[in-house]
Amino acid sequence: MSLEQIGKRAGRMLGNVMRDYLRDSNQAPVQPPKQSFPSQSQAHQAMVASQYPGNQQPQSSYVGHFQPQQQQFMPPPPPYEEQQLMDTGDLSALKLPDSCGNTIPDFSRVGYREGHVKIPFVPVQMVVEPSLDPYSDDTARIQAAIDYVATLPLQCTGQDGARVRGAVLLKAGTYRVAGALILNASGVVLRGEGQDDKGTIVVATGAIQRDFILVNGMLTSDMGTVEMQRTKARTREMMPTNGYRGSKKPVTYTKEGIYIPVGATHIPVQSTVGYNVGDDIVIERPGTEEWIHDIGMDQLPPRPGNAPSTQWTAKTYTFRFERRIVAIDPAASTFILDIPMVMCLDPKYPPARVYELIHKFNTISDVGVENLCLTSETDKSNPEDENHGWYAIVVDSTLNGWVADVTTKHFVSGIFASVWSRYITIQDCSVLYPVSKPSEGGRRYQFNLSGQKGLVKRCFTNNARHDFLTLGRVCGPNVFVDSTGVGANNDTGPHERWAMGILYDNITCQTINVRQRSWMGSGQGWAGVFHVIYNCTTNGNNNCFQDPPGATNWVVGLKGGLTKRPMFEAPCTQCVSASVPIQPRSLYWAQLVARMGGDVQRVKSSVGAEARMRYPPRC
Repeated sequence: MSLEQIGKRAGRMLGNVMRDYLRDSNQAPVQPPKQSFPSQSQAHQAMVASQYPGNQQPQSSYVGHFQPQQQQFMPPPPPYEEQQLMDTGDLSALKLPDSCGNTIPDFSRVGYREGHVKIPFVPVQMVVEPSLDPYSDDTARIQAAIDYVATLPLQCTGQDGARVRGAVLLKAGTYRVAGALILNASGVVLRGEGQDDKGTIVVATGAIQRDFILVNGMLTSDMGTVEMQRTKARTREMMPTNGYRGSKKPVTYTKEGIYIPVGATHIPVQSTVGYNVGDDIVIERPGTEEWIHDIGMDQLPPRPGNAPSTQWTAKTYTFRFERRIVAIDPAASTFILDIPMVMCLDPKYPPARVYELIHKFNTISDVGVENLCLTSETDKSNPEDENHGWYAIVVDSTLNGWVADVTTKHFVSGIFASVWSRYITIQDCSVLYPVSKPSEGGRRYQFNLSGQKGLVKRCFTNNARHDFLTLGRVCGPNVFVDSTGVGANNDTGPHERWAMGILYDNITCQTINVRQRSWMGSGQGWAGVFHVIYNCTTNGNNNCFQDPPGATNWVVGLKGGLTKRPMFEAPCTQCVSASVPIQPRSLYWAQLVARMGGDVQRVKSSVGAEARMRYPPRC
């Protein structure tokens, strides 16, 4: 039999199989939710298995580390339980005021809908099946499903005003995405059927250096196409900056001559006229050359080799804190805020400007990515390959969102709640086996909270540069709690340039630093202020904690040694109960329980470990 005859016979056989398959699919009763592709039949599965024996995925020359038949799912090591240790203890004793009256603030209002609301299980409105063609690019198919759900009406669900449209369910199997996936509408969830080898695996294919899943109200769906990613990936167009626009409400200022410490919720202002309880406001602390000089950041020394450092300038160090007015004292002309200040307002410098919070561009809400595995193809001949997926997930211009039960593998970096993210929860996630140059800057940032009011809980990572971190000028508060990093070659902590109000609570990792970084990274200077390191454990003995002029950090119950040779001289942070964890076990959980009136069971059942997301079984 000739090759031509073999080919024709194979074609007829395949045609018969597909015709039977489609006939069976067409005869099946229509079931909600809508499916973007019919389910695989046993005949199709057998066909694929016969074509690719021992492996359901065809192998190309650029598959690198993506070998699902060999890799085993690596869940976070136990225990990630709050156990019974959610008692509040004596929180008043943990204020630890400094000489200016700055105290440890209340961190309990971070995360999805202020952290006390259970993440909703959003009904499925669209089902996507693995492609019948194992070579195909699934970018457009998955994006079309996301876009369809984005057209559905918002429905009230859950608690505290949540409104959702529906979930796109990626059935168990492997999907190949050569571009990026974009969620840009409120109320849309991208969900899989598990993180393990038999669950939903979404592969970032091809040699494009791009962020993979983008949750961002300022992006359009077409920006995820392969063509757009090849030319625009990681440019300003893919990472647009939001802002604030004008309001009819009058602008006011904080009163002159009054020091407002960290931890304060009462903000004396020149006038409360025009404002009401429930208004969202921005408290804008202006940067000044005097302040930059006082903290020494206009005198950064040159880098090794005499390369100049970037000196800080006033115009890039104006800080904007988003808060809500929960009460007004007109007699004292004072706003009472929902969340304490995490940066002091010193009367030595100009007063802070206060105005209504209205974002300039679209901000989405109640969006999530959950219950799947993301993996990036890499060049297996190059263990430092970087021409592939960068961040696995980036959340920006989003208010109230979540990433839950997601495992990422082989990306350069992990999960990033960016500058314009607010109230984001990242929970029960693992960022594993990054592939990149291991020690160069900007890489292997595994869990990055650089917006405001973000929460990372019960997460795990390995082989990082920085396990848990923030970038520069982060206005806080943000919280990392009950999470572990293994095998990092650098530190956990604020990475650069005056991040404010971050809590690291029961974090286990190699090293934690909150310090002066001076000329490092072209002039990162003071990395973090008003940080709290609480009952953390480090494997190294070179942790470094230092306090800038006019600011304080708090280190409580740290198990791990302190460096005897700080890289740069600065006043050391006072450590409380060194090497001996204190009660309560967790500051974050204790503060949340206290805010919930001491109702431990309510917190456990809503947002504790026992309230983890539960998904229907695969079928």
